[in-house]
Amino acid sequence: MKKKNVKKIVFVCTGNTCRSPMAEMLLKSRLESMQLFGFEVYSAGIAAKKGDTMNPLSEKVLTENGVKTEGFMSTLLTDEILTEAFAVVCMTEKQRDLLLDMRWNALRKTGADEIENNVYSFAELTGYEVLDPYGRDLECYRYVFGLLEAGMNAVVEKLRLRELSEKTKTEKPKAEKPKAATPRKRTSTAKKPTSTKKTAAKKPAAANKSTAKKPAAKRASAAGKKKAAPSKKKDV
Repeated sequence: MKKKNVKKIVFVCTGNTCRSPMAEMLLKSRLESMQLFGFEVYSAGIAAKKGDTMNPLSEKVLTENGVKTEGFMSTLLTDEILTEAFAVVCMTEKQRDLLLDMRWNALRKTGADEIENNVYSFAELTGYEVLDPYGRDLECYRYVFGLLEAGMNAVVEKLRLRELSEKTKTEKPKAEKPKAATPRKRTSTAKKPTSTKKTAAKKPAAANKSTAKKPAAKRASAAGKKKAAPSKKKDV
């Protein structure tokens, strides 16, 4: 199964025992030293025998230069590898042309409408091809190792691996932001004190109106008594 947010890079040669295994191990080592994460690096062969070990001379050259080699087993290139890969890097232009057609046909079988090119030759990325050292002496393998090693920085830059690695680092914390939305409950409790103040203010006003009317009534009754007093004198 394809891992989420992990980009697969596949180096391809003919037998997957000489050039592409060296390229795989070199890029793994380079990404680790540069602390670039979010990638998986593999290699495969167009005519590989599944389960073959790395060529002893390739392994010797890698070991001489302090590059890890343990656990390698050759892999036959399949449609699944081509369709899942973020980038496929071939050792020659001829291999690139072949794999462009293979990948296009594989993706058409899945129903894909738009097919983006992600198959490159080593020459497209670095400016030169890598010859096949199979059947030659140790010095030829050392020469091929030098070509591959010298091109790794160009592979990293042309495939934008540094930029993509930084992007995966910054995307991780964004998923934790929704947790900060809980403190909104305080707004409902803040309304309660305002309603009590309004009711408390109305009560004294009602009391003032009732107490103000009472003195007026007393004055009116007193005035009536004074008017009634002179009428008694006329009768006498």
